[in-house]
Amino acid sequence: MRLHRIWLPGARGGRSYPLDEQESHHLVTVMRRGEGDEVVVVAGEDRIYHGVIESIQGQGDAPRVMIAVGEDFPAVSPPLRPWVVGVSVVKERNLDLAIRMLSELGIEGVVPLVSERGQVALDAGSGKIERWRRIALESAKQCGRGSLLDIREPASIGELLEAEKGRDVWIAHPDGSEPSCDDFLGPDGLCAALFLVGPEGGFSASEIALCQESGGRLISFPIPVMRTPVAVMMIGALGALVEMSAGPGRADSDDVNSC
Repeated sequence: MRLHRIWLPGARGGRSYPLDEQESHHLVTVMRRGEGDEVVVVAGEDRIYHGVIESIQGQGDAPRVMIAVGEDFPAVSPPLRPWVVGVSVVKERNLDLAIRMLSELGIEGVVPLVSERGQVALDAGSGKIERWRRIALESAKQCGRGSLLDIREPASIGELLEAEKGRDVWIAHPDGSEPSCDDFLGPDGLCAALFLVGPEGGFSASEIALCQESGGRLISFPIPVMRTPVAVMMIGALGALVEMSAGPGRADSDDVNSC
């Protein structure tokens, strides 16, 4: 039986920790686990431990579980890529799918982007950010990530460019050029990068100009106009493709020059 993964941020071996109500309910009521059953404890920062259900208090829909954390668990987490994607806020269902894809494809973080032509606003107290973080958590447990996709607070393009200084900036745009793999690679592998995906109406001319002033470059894909989840999926897949194309011997070879 595949060991169930639970998230205990900051957990360390040799200690016991209570699960929150939601995680306890899922583990006992949905997954049908009991006292003495083994689990995998993901503590964040790529720390993964072996764990055991130490005790279960309460019955019915409100059990509370205590987990005893043991030794390091020999699990290999999927590679994480130092890419952040700023995604213009679109209809909730579409952005839900985009966030799940980013998590499963190993992207570092995602920022809901407030853009001039965006049609969907993030109202204070709407709970959408919390919902997206839950989606990132569920996805990480499914795909085996050792750390969560970083769902950040909404930001404008200007705020995001300021916060992510030092990253290469790429703007998804129908008039952009198709990149080569070398555009994304440095001496130590993938370069830290920021990708921006606009709303249905695209970025405004002033937003594009602002990005280009910060060194941003326009990037296009074989399908010039795509829905937001598809564009996001392409960015995530691009990271995997670049790493696969580079291979372990890239440092001694100049043959890798096109995706």
